[in-house]
Amino acid sequence: MAQQNQPRLLGIPPDPYDGSPDKAIAFWNTLANYYAINDGVYTTNTQKVLSALTYFKIGTPGGNWASDLMQTALAANLVNYRTWNAFKATFEKQFIPPASQMEAISKMHSHPMGTKSFATWFQEWSTEARHTGVDETTKMWAFRRNLPPILQQKLLTLSPQPTTLDTLIEKAREFDCNWEIFGRPSGTSNRGYGSSQGNWKGNQNPRIQEIKEETEIEIAATQSKCGTSRKRGKLTPQE
Repeated sequence: MAQQNQPRLLGIPPDPYDGSPDKAIAFWNTLANYYAINDGVYTTNTQKVLSALTYFKIGTPGGNWASDLMQTALAANLVNYRTWNAFKATFEKQFIPPASQMEAISKMHSHPMGTKSFATWFQEWSTEARHTGVDETTKMWAFRRNLPPILQQKLLTLSPQPTTLDTLIEKAREFDCNWEIFGRPSGTSNRGYGSSQGNWKGNQNPRIQEIKEETEIEIAATQSKCGTSRKRGKLTPQE
C-alpha cells in the first residue's frame, strides 16, 4: 500500500552533465526545476543531493567532481550533504566561471530592443538575464533601459508603477502589441520614431484594414447624400 501512495515523478530529469561551463546554467536550471515539481518525492536535502549527483556523466570532469563529493560524504560517520543551497553554491563555484556571469550581466544591460519584435528581443534578453544571478530590481532597471523610448514613456504613465518584473514585462508587451496594431507609422519599424497616432494605410492588420474600408465607404455615402440634398434644396436644418 505504501508504494501505491508514493507520488508519481513528473517531468524529465536533465541529461548527464559533463562539466562544460557553457552548459552549467542550463543543466542546473533543469535540475532545480525537476526537483521543484517533484518535491513530494524528494522531501529532504540529502535525498535531492544524492539524486542530483547521479546526473553527472561518469568519466568526465563533471562526473569526477560528483564522485569526489560522494566519496567525502560516504567516508563520514554520518552522510551529510548539508543544504540544497550549499550544494548549489559549491556547484556554481566549480562550474560557472565569474567571467561568464559578468558577461551575462554586461549583455543584460546593453541589449537594446531596437527594431526587433518584442517576442524576438525578449527571448534574447531574458536568456542573458537568467544567467546573471542578480536581483529582480536590477533586472527591472535593465529591462526598462533596453526598451525603445516610446515604450519607456508609456510605462511611465502607469499608476501605480509595476513592482515585479513579471508585471513590467506584461505591461510592456501589451503596449508594444497596441503599437503594432494601432500606432505603427507607415514605412518604419522603429518605435522611437514617427507619429504615435498611427497610419491607417501603413497598418497591415486585416481587421484594421476592414475598419478603414468600412469607414471610407460610410463617409463617401454620407457626403453623396449631403451633396444631393443641397442641389435639390432639400437639406433639412437640424433642430
